[in-house]
Amino acid sequence: MTSISAVQPAALLILQQASAQPAETDEDKEKKADLVKVANGITGEPAEETLKAAFAISVAFMELAAEAMEFIDSDQFKVTDLTVKQTLKQVISERGWEFMQLVKQQQEAHDGAISRENLFAIVLPQMIVKNRERFTEDEIELSVKFEDKSGIIVFIPDSEGNSTYSDLMNAMKEEEINAATTGDETALRELGMELGSYATAWSDAFGFKPGDVFMFVDVKDILYAAWMKP
Repeated sequence: MTSISAVQPAALLILQQASAQPAETDEDKEKKADLVKVANGITGEPAEETLKAAFAISVAFMELAAEAMEFIDSDQFKVTDLTVKQTLKQVISERGWEFMQLVKQQQEAHDGAISRENLFAIVLPQMIVKNRERFTEDEIELSVKFEDKSGIIVFIPDSEGNSTYSDLMNAMKEEEINAATTGDETALRELGMELGSYATAWSDAFGFKPGDVFMFVDVKDILYAAWMKP
């Protein structure tokens, strides 16, 4: 398991303080409260209930962030550029509340009924897009494999917004219209062959085998989650 010490140092310090000695002095309690406030960005003098809630949030964040780190390092999550994995873990560590906000949005959208792998399949690509300047300037392709062996391949445009996958799909739509108008399907067939070769290359690159069920997903469509498994 990936060490959680790099996930949220302040929150980890809270846990260490909380499990130190059963008997606490008033000074110890004051220090712990200060740590909770620092870890959660609280200013002023919050009520005890607020501090308890903040502490619980910090613990929940650490557990979820640790699971995300494990998922990123697992064979379920693959990328074409290995530096993307390391950068993504750093981004989650440094921008934890952005990560948690995305998580919260998905949990609310699915009434809490969303699996961890579905959750990470949606949130991790979003974290890359929201922090695009931190990653390689080139296009980013990643795959997520689910436990039932199905999966998705996600395409993220380069730093200037260019996407080979989007260009091919847009060209395909245009040729379908042209073919319907002119009756000539030559260009459409040629483009279909090109798209087929492109799809085969990426499915092979990410280790999908004949018979596996997977979908190509443009990152802008990741929230629609038509691929989601119950």
